[in-house]
Amino acid sequence: MAETILYKLAAEILKSLSSLAAQQVGSIYGVADELHKLSTTVSSIQAVLTDAEKQQGSSHQDWIMRLKKVFFEADDLLDDFATEVTRRKLVNKAGIFFSKSNPVLYNLKISHRLKAIRQNLDLIAKDKASLDLVEMRQPLLLEPNSVQLNLDRETYSFVPDGEVIGRNADKKEIVDFLLDSEVEEHVVVISIVGLGGLGKTTLAQWVYNDEMVKANFDKRLWVCVSDVFEVKMIAEKIVESAGGEKANYLQLNTVQNELTEMLDGKKYLLVLDDVWNENTLKWSKLKNMLIGGAKGSKILVTTRSDVVAEVSGSVHQHKLRDLSEEEAWTLFEKMAFECNKESENSNLVEIGKEIVRKCGGVPLAIKSVGSLLRLKRTENEWIYFKNQDLSSITRGGNDVMAILRLSYNHLPQHLKICFAYCSLFPKDFEIERFDLIDMWIAQGIIQSTISNKDNVEDVANSYFMDLLRRSFFQETEEHESLHFYKLHDLIHDLAKEVADREFFSITKTEDTEVVPEQTLHASCLFQIDGSLVFPSDFYRKHIRLRTFIYLNGSPNSVMSNSTLERMISSFERLRILHLCQLQIELLPQSLGGLKHLRYLAISSKSIVTLPNSITKLHNLQILKLVNCYKLTKLPRDIWRLVSLRRLVCFLCHSLTHIPPGLWQLASLMHLDFNYCFSLEDMPGIGQLTSLRTLTDFIIGKESCISGLASDRLNELKGLVDLRNRLTIKFMGRVRAIGEITLTDVVKNMKHLRQLSVKFKYGNHEDDDTGDDLIMLEALQPHQNIESLGIVNYSGSRFPSWLMVENLGFLLPKLVYLDIRYCLKCQKLPPLWKLPSLQSLVLRNLNFVENIDGLEGDDKFMLPSDECYFSSLKRLELQAINEKIMKQILCPPHHPSPLRDLNNLTLGSVDGLTTVPEDVFKSLVSLQSLSIQECGNLVSVSTCLTHLSSLEHLCIENCPQLDLSSDEAMQFQAPGNLSTFSVVRLDKLTTLPVWLQHFSGTLKSIDIWRCPNFATIPEWIGDLISLNRLKIDGSPMLTSLPEGMRSLAALQLLFVVRGSSILKQRCQEEVGEDWPKIAHIPRVYIQE
Repeated sequence: MAETILYKLAAEILKSLSSLAAQQVGSIYGVADELHKLSTTVSSIQAVLTDAEKQQGSSHQDWIMRLKKVFFEADDLLDDFATEVTRRKLVNKAGIFFSKSNPVLYNLKISHRLKAIRQNLDLIAKDKASLDLVEMRQPLLLEPNSVQLNLDRETYSFVPDGEVIGRNADKKEIVDFLLDSEVEEHVVVISIVGLGGLGKTTLAQWVYNDEMVKANFDKRLWVCVSDVFEVKMIAEKIVESAGGEKANYLQLNTVQNELTEMLDGKKYLLVLDDVWNENTLKWSKLKNMLIGGAKGSKILVTTRSDVVAEVSGSVHQHKLRDLSEEEAWTLFEKMAFECNKESENSNLVEIGKEIVRKCGGVPLAIKSVGSLLRLKRTENEWIYFKNQDLSSITRGGNDVMAILRLSYNHLPQHLKICFAYCSLFPKDFEIERFDLIDMWIAQGIIQSTISNKDNVEDVANSYFMDLLRRSFFQETEEHESLHFYKLHDLIHDLAKEVADREFFSITKTEDTEVVPEQTLHASCLFQIDGSLVFPSDFYRKHIRLRTFIYLNGSPNSVMSNSTLERMISSFERLRILHLCQLQIELLPQSLGGLKHLRYLAISSKSIVTLPNSITKLHNLQILKLVNCYKLTKLPRDIWRLVSLRRLVCFLCHSLTHIPPGLWQLASLMHLDFNYCFSLEDMPGIGQLTSLRTLTDFIIGKESCISGLASDRLNELKGLVDLRNRLTIKFMGRVRAIGEITLTDVVKNMKHLRQLSVKFKYGNHEDDDTGDDLIMLEALQPHQNIESLGIVNYSGSRFPSWLMVENLGFLLPKLVYLDIRYCLKCQKLPPLWKLPSLQSLVLRNLNFVENIDGLEGDDKFMLPSDECYFSSLKRLELQAINEKIMKQILCPPHHPSPLRDLNNLTLGSVDGLTTVPEDVFKSLVSLQSLSIQECGNLVSVSTCLTHLSSLEHLCIENCPQLDLSSDEAMQFQAPGNLSTFSVVRLDKLTTLPVWLQHFSGTLKSIDIWRCPNFATIPEWIGDLISLNRLKIDGSPMLTSLPEGMRSLAALQLLFVVRGSSILKQRCQEEVGEDWPKIAHIPRVYIQE
């Protein structure tokens, strides 16, 4: 590892020595000869580093340690050169550098540092002869084929989420134990025990998300414990998992009171993942805090230790077995074979099966090896791997780690460094992909390519995707277009193992005294408060520190101004300073002294302004300001941050404007102003032609009303490299004044995937001036667009590019379309022609009368070769008229429209009194139906008879609808209805009789705020699958029927804000209705 870093560092030093900055310094100060000698020495040393990596002797290691220290000194000095050149360029606008009248750059200091470095390297270079090292040069630039760049590919996953191989029986057994109500204890512990890599966490997640488990427990809680088992910390995490605020309680009894109140009387499932604690006393303390829940509450523990399972008091230990040969092969096939053709190669299959046997049925090992072999295509490569690499591995306690080490050993050198850097993150930490990529770049560990020299982000992204393909990362979830990943705990252990003493994680205050002196990259993972003072030795011994990352995540972590000041003044060589989730009142002016800094991340609710000295950070590439709610402005001289690539202002609610100097930053590629609600305008953005990310483009109120909206919008035209998503916001009533003709503003943005256009709300009362239309006409997206939104549009017609007959050709990849609050439009585009459209939302289109291509009388018929909403899965129609609803759901004479639709929401459909039967006949795949706010609706029953796939039905706030009077219906097929929910139905007095048709499938009934609901029918006893009945806000219900006795599957009866009479009748042991419900595990009845 050390040699890999050194080779890369040597390449960077040689690159810097040949730079213009070094040449200028050498010429002016007479050190050109010293620099030339230094270059020669570094080159000769670099040539033997590859051979040094293969040597294991102590003398080699000593030589490497000496070399590393001097190399980093040289790197810092050369970085000083480049920084000073940049600074002087900014100071001297005339561009006169290093003239005789200028002050001496570093006086004798430069010459002294340079001479000392060269002399030390000369001694090291002489010593290499005694080590018998052979010259073996690597290419300084990667060949184009060695890095696969895919600019559009955002995610990669071999096994789809939720697909678990070979664990069906395990899942069933654990679920059965969790649902078992025949237990006396209030809290029962069940353990999943198995070796690392067997998939304990995956199995627990699968069980946790099972529908029957969800229905059986009031609360489901998930806490990842890992190495540290502190009762107070775990209790805090439980509170947070239950929906409480992330907080730090000063006293154990405080969090215990909060936990008791949260769990009081509730049946809960708590998963404690990855537990190592074998201390009985700690277990007892934790379990005592959890006894307040209802009878039947369960704790599910995952652990590698039988002792942990015993100490925790598990009533059942589920020993997770290896995968069978057949299951193991199925998983390996998914990982190793890119296409079916390769799996048809019988020789590869035979070799693969021998390799799988060596993996011993451990899923993580199989995935790791399969991912590795996926990159090897020939039989010879597979045979070599089997015979040479796997030959020394035998079945035993450490074979999984041995296999993982093999995968690491097969990594290219450049990926080894990147992987080692991940050791700084704590276990189970969700890593945001681009955050990690930015750190790699900031540390200079990303190599350029011959064909793609300047696009370092693409190279870094390819590194990440390569590690993901090799199963070193696991994809977790996506938030706001951000992709998060984590390391499996064994992979994390491997990262810790291969990272040498240059990487260190500080997990407690005492660790600051044992951080190795060689450490260059440190992360702080424990909560700190304002009283924390790091020992003086910590600062003195680590002045060479290049990374400091704070990652505890507690909102109550505070760093005092004095500690921050001392840290910044001591760690002058930092490249990365990440202080997110750390409350800081004031950033010191000394921050500007971190001249090597490339990456700065701050997250503090207290900071109001940034020191202007921050503009001295001429090497700063990344500036992230997250949750800085009080920050009102950015530094005036931000134009001095000439290296800035990414600026993130996320949730900076008070930020009102952007300094004009920002638009001078030619290197800027990413601008994120998400949730900066006070931001007023962004004039000048067109100058940033290198932009790839622009989350929000805001056209201010003054620009809109003064007629400058066209000019502002036109600035986007040159930003052709924008990608991912863009939201355009007009903050005022648009006035199109001037001679600018807007065309093709975003049409050439071929990498853009999501476009949203939001006009100012409230413009609909004014006459249609056509100005909104002018704006929208210019915003035709590229054919690659996948998501489109139009909000608050006040034009009377949609733009011509949406109304064309060949709309499917113009927008062939559009998957999601959201049109809302377009109150003046009378005709919708021919949306039904969009071939890829899967989700359509139409809201508040009150005056729309037709859909283009569907208007006409009863004789109208779609052409036979036309596809009608061929991919639509989800449809939401809110605040539209009945005619449009019928046109979409039941176009004239179309034989089978919307056959693949599985989710339908109807809300505020004007004029809808009944849902015609023919409207729903073709919806054979519909699984979820929601009807809301339909004030005139009186009947829905007949339309339900054709919905054979319907699983979820929700009807809300339809005051004229009386489901109680519906008669039994003749259903066309067996039903699948699982959940039935009604909210605010004033006329509902009892359950609709047609629910009996779903006696074998209906599991959940929710009645919310139906004031006249008074009777539960006797036939409820026929609902043999019902496991949950909730009634909230029905005071007319005063008794329960005898049929309740027959509900053997019912796990929960929940009645609140009901009748005092009912509460008295259901009183435990003595109430008249108690015998009818005594068998139900959880009964909760309140007035």
